Amino acid sequence: MIQLGKDRMTQKVFISYSHIDEPFRQELEDHLAMLKRDNLISVWHDRKIDGGDNWKNEIDKNLDSADIILFLISSKFLASDYCMDVEVARAIEKEEEGTGRLIPIIIRPVDWQASQLSKFQAFPKDALAITKWENQDEAWVDVTQRLRRVLADFVPNTVPVQSQLDLSNDIKVSNSTLDWLNSTEISFSHRHVDLVKLSHIFVWPDLLLDQDVKDIEIIDSKKLVSQKGRYFITGEEQQGKTTLLKAIYKEALLGSIVPIYIDVKNLKSSDLNKMLEKALNSQYENLDLNKSQDFEVILLIDNLDENGLNRKGLNRFLESVEEYCDWVVITAHESYSLMASDITYLAEYKEAEIQGLGHYKREEIARKWISLGQEETIEDKELYKRCEEISAYLNSIIRKNILPPKPIYILMLMQMHEASTKQNLDMTSHGHCYQKLIYQDLEKAKVKSAEIEKYMNFLTELAWTIFSNEGPLNLHFKEEFFKQYNNTFMQVDGNRLIATLSHVPILKESDGLLSFSYPYIYYFFTAKKIAEGYQTKPEVKDAFEKLLAGFHREDYSNILVFITHHSKEKWVTDEINNVLSGLFKEQTESKLNNEQLSFMDDFLSQIPQLIIQTKSIQESRDERNKRLDKLSRENADDERENDDVPSDILVSINKTFKGMEISGQILKSRHATLEKSILLTLAENGTSTGLRFLDYFISISDSTKTEVINIVLSLLSESSDISNSELEDQAKKAYYHLVYSVINGVVRKIASSVGSREAYEIYVELEQKSDSPAITLIKQAIDLQFNRNIDFVELERTNLKLKSNPVCQHILKEIVVQHVYMFPTDYKEKQRLEELFGLPVKRQRLFDSNKRGKG
Repeated sequence: MIQLGKDRMTQKVFISYSHIDEPFRQELEDHLAMLKRDNLISVWHDRKIDGGDNWKNEIDKNLDSADIILFLISSKFLASDYCMDVEVARAIEKEEEGTGRLIPIIIRPVDWQASQLSKFQAFPKDALAITKWENQDEAWVDVTQRLRRVLADFVPNTVPVQSQLDLSNDIKVSNSTLDWLNSTEISFSHRHVDLVKLSHIFVWPDLLLDQDVKDIEIIDSKKLVSQKGRYFITGEEQQGKTTLLKAIYKEALLGSIVPIYIDVKNLKSSDLNKMLEKALNSQYENLDLNKSQDFEVILLIDNLDENGLNRKGLNRFLESVEEYCDWVVITAHESYSLMASDITYLAEYKEAEIQGLGHYKREEIARKWISLGQEETIEDKELYKRCEEISAYLNSIIRKNILPPKPIYILMLMQMHEASTKQNLDMTSHGHCYQKLIYQDLEKAKVKSAEIEKYMNFLTELAWTIFSNEGPLNLHFKEEFFKQYNNTFMQVDGNRLIATLSHVPILKESDGLLSFSYPYIYYFFTAKKIAEGYQTKPEVKDAFEKLLAGFHREDYSNILVFITHHSKEKWVTDEINNVLSGLFKEQTESKLNNEQLSFMDDFLSQIPQLIIQTKSIQESRDERNKRLDKLSRENADDERENDDVPSDILVSINKTFKGMEISGQILKSRHATLEKSILLTLAENGTSTGLRFLDYFISISDSTKTEVINIVLSLLSESSDISNSELEDQAKKAYYHLVYSVINGVVRKIASSVGSREAYEIYVELEQKSDSPAITLIKQAIDLQFNRNIDFVELERTNLKLKSNPVCQHILKEIVVQHVYMFPTDYKEKQRLEELFGLPVKRQRLFDSNKRGKG
C-alpha cells in the first residue's frame, strides 16, 4: 500500500451522484475517512451547500477547484442532464487541461460504455459494479486503494496548457499553431481517448551523427533544443522530420525561446524577411522581435529538398539564415544529403540522420500508447505485460527491418493490434498486417477500387521478375518486363503504374535500377507468386526448392514465411518439415539428462549462486532494449544477403536457427487456421531440430574437451606468471562456462523462436508426450516468456521434475530471475521463489513511510 508523507498537498475530491444513490455516496465517504485523516484529501459534494446559497454557482465553483472528480455511475446518473451535460463536460475539460482527474465509480450495472465516460478507467476492479460484488466492503476498499495510487501519482497543472506555451501575458501562441503542434496529421483511434494528440504518443527519435570516424555516435534528438548550433537533419519519407520540428518548437516555447517554423516546400523567393514576417504573424499574437530583443530565437526550416530555388537563390536564402540566426534546424529527405556537400552555406552545419525506432524507443512509444487515458490507474503488472505483448508483436513484424521501424508504421500496427484485440479478431497473422499496410499505401496513391487487382497483379509479376533476375531491373530488363507482362496479361501503361507506386512509395528507381522500396513488400509479392503458381508452373516449383535449399539466407527465409500467409495448402508446411527433419539427422534429440551432461558435474559446483536483486523493472527493461539496439546496429553493419556459402556445418547451423524461426512464425501467425495436428508437427520439428543441434554441440564439446582446454591453456600462459596448475584450473572453468552458456542460450533460443502465447496448448501437449528434461525446460521458458505470469503450481511441478538435474534446474532458475527483472513481482512472490529455488532476495534498505522519519 502506498503511503504519502504529511507534506504532500491535500487534494480536493469532488463527488457527483444522483440523489437516489445517496447511500452509496455515504458508504464511499466512510471508506475515505483514512485519506481525510491523513490530510491527503478534502471532500466536497452538494450536501455541503448551505441554505440560501446559489446551488449552481456553488457546484460550478467547487468543480472548477477540484483535483479529483468522482462520478458515482448508475442509470439515474446517466439520465441526469445536469450531471452529463454540465458536470461531466467540465470534468473532461479539466482532464484535458491536466488540472483534474476524472474517475467513474460504477455503483449499479448500467450501459455506461456508450457514454463519453467510456474512455476513462473506471473503479472498482474491471469496472464491476459495487452491487455485483459479494462483499461490498471489499469493493469500496478496492476503490479506496486505487484512489490512493492516483493521489500518489497525480500532480494537477496549476497553469492551463496554452498559457504554459505563451511567452508572456501579452505575447501568445496562436490557436492555429497550437492546433498544428497537437496534430498527428494522420488520425489515430484509441479506446480510451476521443482524440489522440501528438503529445500523447511522441518519443524523441535517435539521431546518427555524420562524423568521419569509424565509431558511430547516436544522440537523443532532444539535445537539439538544449545545445545551440546549426543542424542539418535528414530522414526517409515519413520518418518524422516535421514531427521532430513540432516537438522542438514546443520544447523551445517551454524554455522561453522563440521558435519560428518555415516550410520552404516550393519556395520561389529567397527573401527571408518576408517569410519571417508571415511566419510571426501567423504563429504568434503581439510578437514583434524588433521590439522584443530579450528573446532568443531558434529557426526551424522544413523540406529543404523540395525548395523551388536554383543554386544561386538557395545560397542567398541560406546566407540570410546565417546572418539572422545562429540556432537553426533544417530538415530534408535523406537523398538530399548527397547534394548538401555542394551547398556552401550547409558546410558548417552538423549533419545527422533520423533513425528508425529501435527496441528502446519502440517500448517507450508502446508504454505511452497502452497507458493513454489511464496513466494514473493502470497497474504496473498490467502495463508491462501488455507492453511486452505489443513489443513482441512489433518485433516479430518488423524483424530485421523488413518493415521500416518508422513511427507512422509503429502507430498503425499498434492501432491494428488494439482493434483486433477489442473485436476479438485474428490479426496476429503477420501477412494480414503487411497486406493491410500495402492496401493503405495504394489508397494513399489514390488507386481506384476497380484497379486494385490490376496493381496487385502488376506488383506480383514485378517481384517475381526481380527474384528471377536476382536483383533490381535496369532499363533494358524493365522494358523486357513490360513487353512480357503485356503479352501475358491485359495491357497496362507500365511507366504510369511505376510513377504512381513510386510516389507512395512502394517502388523506387535509383541509379537507373527499379526495385521495391521496402523488403517486406518484395517478400510479400514474391511469396504471392510462388504460392499461386506452385502447383501449375514448374519454374515456380523450382524456385520454391531453391528457397528451401538456401533458407539460411535472410531473404529466402522471409519469403518462405510469407508463402505460409498466401497459401493454406499442406504442401508448404510438409516441405518445411522435411527440410527441418534433415538437419543434423545423424544426431539424436538432446534430452539434457544427467547421463548426457555428466561431464559437467564438477563445473556446476562452481557456478555462482543466483540472487534476485531488488532493482527497477524499467531500468532492467531499458538495459535489455539498449543492448538489443546495439546488437541490431552491429548486425546491420555485418549483414550480407548473397550466395556466399560457408562450410556445410555452418550452413546447417544457420538453417537450424532459421528453421526454428520459420516454424515459430507459422505457429504465431497461422495458429487459428491450421489444423492442430499440423501445428503440433511444426512445434515438434522446430524444437527437435534445435535439440539435435544441441546434441551435436555437446558431443563435440565432450570429445574435444582436452584439446580445447589445452588451446586455452596455451593462450593464457603466453602472458601470465600464474602456476601451471592454476592456469589449468582457469582454462577448465573458461571451457565449461562456454559450454554451459551455449546450452543455456540454445534452450532459450528454441523457446523464443518456436514459442507463442496463442499456441501455448501445443507446447503443453508436446511436453505431455515426452519425458525429456529439455522439453520440460523449453515449455516452462515459453510459459514465462509469452504468458508473462508466474504460475506457481506449474513452476513447482517443473522444479520437482528437474530436481535431480542440476544443469536444467540452474537454467530454470536463470529464466525465472530474468522474468523477475522484466516484470513487476510483489514481495510475496519473491518470497515464494526464495522458498522454491533457494533464490535469496537481495533487499535494499527502503524508507518506511509508516514510520515517519524512522527509515
